[in-house]
Amino acid sequence: MIIDCANVFIGHPAAGLGDHKNVSRIYDAVKRAQSERAATKRDENRVEFERRRDKRVPLNVPVFVYGRGARNEPFHEETNSLVVNSHGALLILSSKVNFGQELWLMNPLTRHEQACRVVRFGKKTRKRAEVAIAFTEPAPAFWRRSNVDGQQPESSK
Repeated sequence: MIIDCANVFIGHPAAGLGDHKNVSRIYDAVKRAQSERAATKRDENRVEFERRRDKRVPLNVPVFVYGRGARNEPFHEETNSLVVNSHGALLILSSKVNFGQELWLMNPLTRHEQACRVVRFGKKTRKRAEVAIAFTEPAPAFWRRSNVDGQQPESSK
């Protein structure tokens, strides 16, 4: 049941509320909630500038992920990037990882390795989750699909 507190006569005997202080607190809380909702709507309509350090690019690159699991046991997982930039990526992982956890990535196409940390979690499905990682230092060359000279590594030929 929603009561429009603006139409209640504070302290009026016909209102059936003898304690005008409680009604006043309710009225203040409703008005505060209404103004917060209005501010949220204004914020949703506002165009914000991109705060990222580098432009994100949708790119599917195979990646090997290495880390330690819940009981400190090592794990290895093969996955693909969804979105990348020189500072990190968005990956899909089935291994359980924690916020701030250190991981190692290897690009099997170039054999580059890069340390990173888990910085955010995205959508989750039954067995997998989107995991955003940030490199410990920028590595724009990590996402290449071949070595600088254009040759594939020996083992991938």
